[in-house]
Amino acid sequence: MKKTLLATAIAGALGVSAAAQAATVYSQDGTEVDVYGRIAYGITTGGTDGVVSAEQAEVAGTEGEVLKESGSQFNNIGSRLGFRARHEIDSDLSVFANMEFRFNAAQQNDSAFDSVRSSFVGINSNQFGRLTVGNFNSIYYQAVGSIFDVPENQGWIDPQGTSNSSWGNSVAYSTPVLEGFQAHLQAKHYSGNNIAAGVDGVDASSTTSSQVAASYTWQDLYLAVAYDQNRDFGVRGEDATDGLYGNNVGEGANNGEAVWGAAATYQFTPEFSGRLGYQRQGSDDDQGIESYDIFAVGATFDYGLGEVYGQYARTSFGGEAGSDMDSRNQWMLGANYRFSQPMYVFAEVFDNDFDRDQAVSEINDDLLYTVGVRYDF
Repeated sequence: MKKTLLATAIAGALGVSAAAQAATVYSQDGTEVDVYGRIAYGITTGGTDGVVSAEQAEVAGTEGEVLKESGSQFNNIGSRLGFRARHEIDSDLSVFANMEFRFNAAQQNDSAFDSVRSSFVGINSNQFGRLTVGNFNSIYYQAVGSIFDVPENQGWIDPQGTSNSSWGNSVAYSTPVLEGFQAHLQAKHYSGNNIAAGVDGVDASSTTSSQVAASYTWQDLYLAVAYDQNRDFGVRGEDATDGLYGNNVGEGANNGEAVWGAAATYQFTPEFSGRLGYQRQGSDDDQGIESYDIFAVGATFDYGLGEVYGQYARTSFGGEAGSDMDSRNQWMLGANYRFSQPMYVFAEVFDNDFDRDQAVSEINDDLLYTVGVRYDF
């Protein structure tokens, strides 16, 4: 079960990777090591179908044909295993480290882990702030994006996701909390190595993408704004393509258009919280990149044995590439029930694009249904 949105927002703003059921497995001489994780399964059905890509067409089908994706399926939903260490140097200063592995718990496979996430080290001071180095969720996500990262499956609408020019080669700094205010800075470096130098039309120079965020907490109110420079991390230049040299450190190249965001949450009662958000990503007509404007609203109600939660987002597109794209009305509704402290079941429904002109009988045409179970440890 997710914590209240206010608590989640505060944890994100502080740069803390919270794990509800973390267990301390070592504690000696000021050093503690925690183990945490989750196993989560879901059965999905419905949603929209895709389109056969050129690569898929080489195996079967014809490019542009309908690609079935709406059938019932048993899925892994974010299963992970992590280790967190910290050592207290004195009453004000401590150092920390984190390593998290993701895996597919839904089926037998030969790879124990399919990705490494949240692998970082750092130093924390109540007086001077917190410095983090490595592979972690971006400060943009922690301050703004995480506010609407509520669904277990789909229904979180965001232009960049959790990476936001982060996940490796990154350094972040957060100030101490001063009268409820906190500032956050982050930079990610890309060297340009392993790219042929001197190729016409290809930029192999190094570059750095920066982010800045600010948050404010007062009683039951949380406010945050953030900016992500979102510089391109792929092979850059007018003749560069992902197929020429690939992109950097295993992630997709950014499109180079900056992202702005603001979010607010308020705990109206101990049981009920609400949230508002706005995010914008610019357009680039030369590259055929449309702009995004996302307005979102959501709420969560704790009924004692679980939560009921929902949110709505309207996404508008702009620029030349987006001039012919219709706005999307996206919504989700979910609920969970806790059997015990570490384990709960959940059910969710998500509509990626509800048209107000649809008849009531057509509302469920493209709905994605998810039912699942999650165990935190």
